[in-house]
Amino acid sequence: MKKILGLVLGMLLTVTTFAGNGVTYTSNSADGKAKIEGVFTFDFDKDFTVEQINKTAKYYTSYFTVTPVKTENGIKVTIKLVEDNEMARRVVNRFFVSLEVKEISVGDKNLPVEDFVSKYVMK
Repeated sequence: MKKILGLVLGMLLTVTTFAGNGVTYTSNSADGKAKIEGVFTFDFDKDFTVEQINKTAKYYTSYFTVTPVKTENGIKVTIKLVEDNEMARRVVNRFFVSLEVKEISVGDKNLPVEDFVSKYVMK
């Protein structure tokens, strides 16, 4: 019985760990306006801090600017490309990987970061 309870507790902790680091893409629109303009908006959950986002973003300032704004439910983050080129768009992937984001929610789907970037960021 102890082994079963230990196993269940371990599984719950694992699920809780993977459930963190939630990022939702909020500038999703059918017309692809964000992709055209190079400005992307996300909601980061409370697992992130403004300081953590700013610290990570400082490495990518030649590619894009990151503006985090603390909200009631987490942090609203706007990423704006400095120059609209393929490399700047690809570096967005590195930003999320540096923050240990594994998936980004788009509507009712969770996409791996690489798939998200290729579909919603790259032209």
